Amino acid sequence: MNPKKILLFVTGALLSALLFISCDPVYEPVNISGVVTDQDTSSPVSEAVVSITSPSDLAAETFSNESGQYLFEEVAVDSVINITIRVEKEGYSSESITLLAAPEHDLIVPNIKIRNLQQPGNGNGNGNGDALPGGAASIELASINSSSINIAETGGNSNSAFTFVVLDSTGTPIGPQHATDVEFRITEGPGGGETITPEVVRTNDNGMVTSNIYAGNVAGNLKIEAKIERPEVGLTIRSKPILLTIHGGFPNPDHFSIAVSIFNFEGYTINGVRNEITVILGDKFSNPVKPETPVYFNTTGGVIQGSGITNSDGEVAVDLISGNPRPTDGYATVRAHTFDENDNQLIQEALVLFSGPPHRNNISVTPSTFDIPDGGSQWFEMTITDINGNPLPYNTSITVEPPDGMTVDGDVNVSVPNTLFPGEGVTEFSFTARDTDNESDQSQEVSIVITVETPGGYRATRTISGMKAKIPF
Repeated sequence: MNPKKILLFVTGALLSALLFISCDPVYEPVNISGVVTDQDTSSPVSEAVVSITSPSDLAAETFSNESGQYLFEEVAVDSVINITIRVEKEGYSSESITLLAAPEHDLIVPNIKIRNLQQPGNGNGNGNGDALPGGAASIELASINSSSINIAETGGNSNSAFTFVVLDSTGTPIGPQHATDVEFRITEGPGGGETITPEVVRTNDNGMVTSNIYAGNVAGNLKIEAKIERPEVGLTIRSKPILLTIHGGFPNPDHFSIAVSIFNFEGYTINGVRNEITVILGDKFSNPVKPETPVYFNTTGGVIQGSGITNSDGEVAVDLISGNPRPTDGYATVRAHTFDENDNQLIQEALVLFSGPPHRNNISVTPSTFDIPDGGSQWFEMTITDINGNPLPYNTSITVEPPDGMTVDGDVNVSVPNTLFPGEGVTEFSFTARDTDNESDQSQEVSIVITVETPGGYRATRTISGMKAKIPF
């Protein structure tokens, strides 16, 4: 072959290989950490040899410290794989655990428990444990990281490790000579692709097995069962089902609510009055969104705390604080903002009233005077608003005081309710004044006093005067 053609062929092959390599994604390495503890005392075990045994290209070895902690730094995980970690120490049983690892997600391994074989009863057939004959008789849940996980790909914790212990007929964990396979399965679930990995695990020297449940993309309840088949004795052993919940999706517009604590708060003239604004966020499955979902706020009146994060119930609360700018008509709009799974902005609004103080000119009474005969009565209508013609602040008191020899009934000792708009029982009231004086022998000019006082101490009064007739002879 022509040397030039050979050179061109080799050069082209090298360029193609480099182009292919450059297209591969590059992932940041992950950290893998955990704790080694004593099976019987739960105390940390130091100087244990901790190894990554599978896959072989990630093989590494370290030691647990005095707190039982170990760490593998910058492990090159570039795909979703099963990683097996083994713990060994002289005088102790060995233990292995297999977990699913994903690129750019640090892996926290559930506590690995090893048994001190120097303690009485912990030997290989010389103590009270494995010396007892018989294989698996029951299986019980030993631990679970979390009984509530988030929907996959929402950024929250979407998996949970769980550990079962297999017991013999005496209630003792089975030893290595009776090791058995334990199968895990989901007996009930929302059907969103939730999985268990690995599905089959063999018991370790302490009769324990560990696996992981991974959420899918649908919220709901699920149940996990552990099962052992012993065909040699015709026995099937099942655990009690574990109940878990999957929730915590992205915000959904149909499950986005905003509420104002006090609609008509005393914010028009007083600075620094706080009014709580509450948001509740749910996902499309009507469950609370994942904790720490951010919500942003703004307002057309006063000042509002700019943001908050949801709690486990999907709730977040901030304070609207009275101050400038004051809305000219008293009404302001508070807005809450967040984002759905497609990064679309979601907005909810709430109306709030910056109620002003009372003024005698805003206390209107009809009729404005009266002439009540002996033993007679007069019906009055009142309209009472703030200086902007809006409802007065929530819990503003309105009292009507009659003169001597008269009584009043009706709306004579009331409080303004938590409301936005004027109306009956809010800005419109009525009362009746009655003559009860049986001793006066002459007509008298008397006054009825109407007093309005807000929670912040603003006060206004209006007096209406009229005649009360004498007793006829």
